[in-house]
Amino acid sequence: MKKNLFIALIFLSACASTQQVSYVTGVADAQIDLPQGARTVTLLNRVRLAYPYNESTTLLNPNNPDLLNGAFNTMRSRIRSQNYLRILSEADQFKHTANGNFPLAMSTANLNQVGLGSDLVISLEKFEQHIEDSYTIEIRRQNLGNNTYREVDFIIGKRKIDVQLGWRLYNVKTGEIINEWEEKDNYFYEAESTSRQRTTNLLNQNYRREMINLGVYYGERYANAVSPIEYRRQAKLYDNGNDALQRGIIAVRQEKWEEAAQIWQDGLQVEDKRRKKAMLLHNLAINQERLGNTTEARRLAAEAADQHPLGVQTQSVVGFAPSAF
Repeated sequence: MKKNLFIALIFLSACASTQQVSYVTGVADAQIDLPQGARTVTLLNRVRLAYPYNESTTLLNPNNPDLLNGAFNTMRSRIRSQNYLRILSEADQFKHTANGNFPLAMSTANLNQVGLGSDLVISLEKFEQHIEDSYTIEIRRQNLGNNTYREVDFIIGKRKIDVQLGWRLYNVKTGEIINEWEEKDNYFYEAESTSRQRTTNLLNQNYRREMINLGVYYGERYANAVSPIEYRRQAKLYDNGNDALQRGIIAVRQEKWEEAAQIWQDGLQVEDKRRKKAMLLHNLAINQERLGNTTEARRLAAEAADQHPLGVQTQSVVGFAPSAF
């Protein structure tokens, strides 16, 4: 009997039309205070690298697009994942040669040109690298087997990279600089071998990886500083079966949850079919859970289960109301 009921529930749920929706459960504030209501942003890269970049050169080149791209791309992806700010556009204008200084701030007219329709512009504006290699020798014991050792010179290479990178956050409407953020880092990494040439080759081989990782670090830091984190939860809502279900899901897609709840409540008063009542009660239960009203959500789920077996699924989502006895 239980097996047949389970099969019936699967069949009934498969026939019911649903949509996955998400709703906000909380927001964690960012380090930087944003203007009230600011939710849209344009991303801008103003940095012009000073010299042509040649990947094949053995000379150390202070222009490293991997560091810049790593910072910019990571900042973009992290802002998207934090769900609060919405990126409307990206731009690559008003370039300033990388020299370790911030350029003149953008004018309100330029901000309106590049950030049309956005509340904010996040701009990568400052960059410089100074690279220096140094070598030391360490004498180490090398195991030759049979308890035999010899002393060997190991060449330790250290690549020191003094990095400066800076962002600005603008209010598009007022032209105000909301925040100016600088990164100054004495970054280094090492390689070692028994020959200086091999050590240098290892430093060069690892250079791109190190710069990408450093860029990722900078991009994450600024995204976390500038963008609040919006926490969301996924839920299933019934979207078809009567006029109230259809209109309610449209309101939810427009983030008009109160309007949707009223539509479902009104629909419940005129609906005769128990299955569709269970659907409406399910949606109302999810809305109450969204609001943090767990007791009311479970009461509605129990009512849905009384109307139709679909309501058992609602109870599995929001929980079961305590027994009256």
